[in-house]
Amino acid sequence: MKLLSFIIPSYNSAGFLDKCIPSLLHSEVQELVDVIIVNDGSTDDTAAVAQKYCDAYPNSVRLINQENKGHGGALNTGCAAAVGKYLKVIDADDWVETENLPRFLAFLQECGSDVVLTHHHTIDISTGEIRNWKSYPEAFGVSYTFEQIMATWKSFDRSLTFHGITYNTEFYHKNAIQLSEHVFYEDHEFATIPCCYAGSVTPVDLFLYDYRIGDVQQSVSEANQLKRLSHTEAVLNRLMTEYETLRLPSDSPNRRYYAMKAQGLLLSYITTVMLVEPDRKLGRQKGKMMMEAFRSRLPLTYTFGVKQYRLLRVMNLLGIRKSTWEGIQRSRLYNRLRRNHDFN
Repeated sequence: MKLLSFIIPSYNSAGFLDKCIPSLLHSEVQELVDVIIVNDGSTDDTAAVAQKYCDAYPNSVRLINQENKGHGGALNTGCAAAVGKYLKVIDADDWVETENLPRFLAFLQECGSDVVLTHHHTIDISTGEIRNWKSYPEAFGVSYTFEQIMATWKSFDRSLTFHGITYNTEFYHKNAIQLSEHVFYEDHEFATIPCCYAGSVTPVDLFLYDYRIGDVQQSVSEANQLKRLSHTEAVLNRLMTEYETLRLPSDSPNRRYYAMKAQGLLLSYITTVMLVEPDRKLGRQKGKMMMEAFRSRLPLTYTFGVKQYRLLRVMNLLGIRKSTWEGIQRSRLYNRLRRNHDFN
């Protein structure tokens, strides 16, 4: 039986797979791992590189070729094909801490939680900076409910992300939606919508995912966030729509989790339109429209984010740029005032 399915959505990723795939194949646990490479209509040698590993590791590596459906479409295909007890997505230009795989799979062997959280690194290829994204629960290796998590949100928030989440496969198949296709930032749907149904979340004290950043071609770059505002708007609207149909009590802490996660993407959008958009007036208009939509359709997220929205509006009027705001957010004083954990 496979313990862990790794899904690798891959579009024109031939130059990255030789780092990503081997990192998932630790010799001690290789037979317990199910690596699914989804070639999403690539026009380069992605399929050929992937097939090389399928031939070398036929019991552990699979290739699925499909027409291009975007990152979300590749995730839909790969997650549906997962056969491991748990599943985790690894983007093709990222990799895992191979030496930690035996310990992680030993934990999954005994675990029954809906969601398992691990730490991850961000590695900036332009500056070389490595930051540690960790959870800080009272105890590792025990399960928490969302009532407990929301009471100490900053102890968990940095691992309740696309890069930190590992889903129980049966749980995911029961609660997942079809992620949005042909848009970026749908990873927020992946980390929000299925996860909000979890009855048990277990943090593990180990680093697993290495997330490569600092590439101007990435969707998280400032230029691409501005260029792809319509993608962010589409995902935000999807989050509002799905919230209205959740199978959860109106006062559920799981709904509060959903609303808090939606706030993260909402504030990313507001930051972009307010501090990156060259037309400052247009940015204020876009920000106001989106905030009004949330106040009407997902008011809890509006409540969570309105203070920071007002601050960003003031910075917009003062001509402050996103880089300056990011510098403030990195300062020790700001993080002390916000009671944030550091990234050391």
